[in-house]
Amino acid sequence: MTAPTSLVAVAALMGAAVHSGLDVRTALDDVGRACGGDVEDLRTVAAALGVGAAWEQAWSTAPPRFEGLARALSPAWHQGASPVDSLAALSDALLDRASAAGESAAAELGVRIALPLALCLMPAFILTGIVPLLLALTGTVMSDVGGFAP
Repeated sequence: MTAPTSLVAVAALMGAAVHSGLDVRTALDDVGRACGGDVEDLRTVAAALGVGAAWEQAWSTAPPRFEGLARALSPAWHQGASPVDSLAALSDALLDRASAAGESAAAELGVRIALPLALCLMPAFILTGIVPLLLALTGTVMSDVGGFAP
């Protein structure tokens, strides 16, 4: 099983396709064909739009992960506005979300790795730092006690 195609990549490809002059329906079909896999669902949306289905009805067959893409493309379909800016905003939002998730995962990993690392280093610290110090102090104290004995 292949990993799902990144929505950032799908939004970027849609932006490039529309920017190059393709209409929304053709861009959905071409991006779905080019990406394959889980993005093939965009071809179903394009086919539904091609036979005259309403926008919401056509997108009802797509997986929920494409909701943001549908929202970004909706003004282009309904009003003829260029979706390039909204697709760029979608890509930026998805990248920001992915970056925040990565930073959170890295911070969580740092916390999770601290305890095992401390448990590995603690015996070495005790054997090389604390034990020699205690031996030195014990020897000094014993010699001092021995020196003051009557």
